[in-house]
Amino acid sequence: MSVRVVLVRPWTDAHGGTGCCSGEARDGICFDSRVDGPLEHDAEVELVAAAYLRLRDELPELDVQIVSANNTAFLLPSVFRTVRRRRGAVAALREMNRATTAGSVLVDGERVGSVLELGVEGVVTEVRRRAARLTG
Repeated sequence: MSVRVVLVRPWTDAHGGTGCCSGEARDGICFDSRVDGPLEHDAEVELVAAAYLRLRDELPELDVQIVSANNTAFLLPSVFRTVRRRRGAVAALREMNRATTAGSVLVDGERVGSVLELGVEGVVTEVRRRAARLTG
């Protein structure tokens, strides 16, 4: 069973020419440099990027994704389906509401915390613990 980890990226100002999953920002958040010049990110974006890179490095067996908070077309159905199988429809509806909170860390549809509250080390620790429980 593959465990899906979703980091819900923060709300950002919209710019044309980018996709819903890659983010509505001018640049990708996990690249070494920009093509058209430097740009400073806010602290929450930097934390999401750092958490993503650490998770990919330390837990390569997991399916780690970054999804925009406004990408409800992906977040809501995926959270509902995953949580409903384990905990029922009412719990799935509650988790759907929490899933669109910017900065959320979702492990197989369940919100396990916020990148801001947990920090990068806390995200890696919590994801590792939850993944072990789901696969073990």
